[in-house]
Amino acid sequence: MRARFERLSGRPDGKAAGRARANATAVIFAHNHPSGVAEPSHADEILTRSLKRALALVDVQVLDHFIVAGTRIMSFAESGLLS
Repeated sequence: MRARFERLSGRPDGKAAGRARANATAVIFAHNHPSGVAEPSHADEILTRSLKRALALVDVQVLDHFIVAGTRIMSFAESGLLS
């Protein structure tokens, strides 16, 4: 298994093509909230939905999106936000 880490900007442009070139079948996103609040913002939710839709076009599954805030970690999958 090979992992690849990239910096993710606030726009999904080109992300699907990059995953397709890497032959990825699934991805997990993660980012930090320096504020210490692990709850997703509205923008986090919109970006995650946009990325999930874009990647579905090239048959890449989004397994989860983690938000790390200090010692707290929030999982979109566990919170039911990926359905």
